[in-house]
Amino acid sequence: MQDNPRLFFPSGVRPSQIPKGIGALLKGWDVPENHFRDPDRLPLVDFRAMTSACRWNCFHCFTDKQKKSLTLQEIKSVIDQLADMRAWAINYLGEGEPTLDKDFFDIVEYTSAKGIQPVIFSDAATRLRDRDFVRRLYESGSTLLPKCDSLFDEAYQNWIVGDRGGGYFSQRNEAIAILIDEGFNSTSKDGTTRLGFDMVLSARNVHEVEQTLRFCRENNIWIVFSFFLPAGRSNMADFDRSLMLSPDEKKRIREIVAEVDAEYGVSHEALNNFLTHRCVEFMCIYGDGRVSPCPGNEEILGNIKLNSIREISRLIVEKHPRHERRTFDGNCPYRERF
Repeated sequence: MQDNPRLFFPSGVRPSQIPKGIGALLKGWDVPENHFRDPDRLPLVDFRAMTSACRWNCFHCFTDKQKKSLTLQEIKSVIDQLADMRAWAINYLGEGEPTLDKDFFDIVEYTSAKGIQPVIFSDAATRLRDRDFVRRLYESGSTLLPKCDSLFDEAYQNWIVGDRGGGYFSQRNEAIAILIDEGFNSTSKDGTTRLGFDMVLSARNVHEVEQTLRFCRENNIWIVFSFFLPAGRSNMADFDRSLMLSPDEKKRIREIVAEVDAEYGVSHEALNNFLTHRCVEFMCIYGDGRVSPCPGNEEILGNIKLNSIREISRLIVEKHPRHERRTFDGNCPYRERF
């Protein structure tokens, strides 16, 4: 791999050209352009290798809460195959809350040992208020993404997760404070941060975009702003469509993100999916071994119990050429373009 490579990032810049300490690069999503384009390598793979258990009931959850049937040995075999294809990182999303899985640390630490960056999506409130747990996660080299539908509106955040007791918001914020205290948002030599937020935008929290982005830039926390996918619960007939933003509203949010980031020295186009970053996800592996092209396309194209990762990778591109990484432009193929 070449030194100081160009990143598969909206502006296509090199890491040295991006200001450090503002959370512009997440460890695990910092995929070099030449790595992303190489058909014999893998970028970021989504793996729902964890438990379906979860304390919450988010109305827009993108999983169907299927219990995993893969054994720990089968999961490690998948990780071995991903390592053989030089996967850059694995998003561990779980069908539920990943940190509740009985094999959580076995999976995460094995991933790191294989040279793949673990990226953990978590509710944060359940296990990340345990400082010893957090410290072991830090030592594993993992990147953490606490759930962030709102940093400022307690009622809205608790409503999102279906928390009638009203404790989630404060517990989540307590966990974020511990993650910061333990150094997950420290400025690294390569300019990355290991702390990020994934904020799903709706009509009820869209006004928080600028305030949230500035908070993240000031605290070296990475963030993506995503719109509802036509997948999971947001693809159900009873989903409340009034929560979805209009094309004009989405366009204005893209402008706000670009304007704020320009103040922090980051110039980029805001695409149709994450606004601050291109999509680098390829392949979604379910806990029972089934595989789809990505979280936005739930068509099953194989099963790791029957097919190799390399075989399924080829099949995804053959069946859905829009996932051909040598020509992919970084826009989500399943969200509306603007």
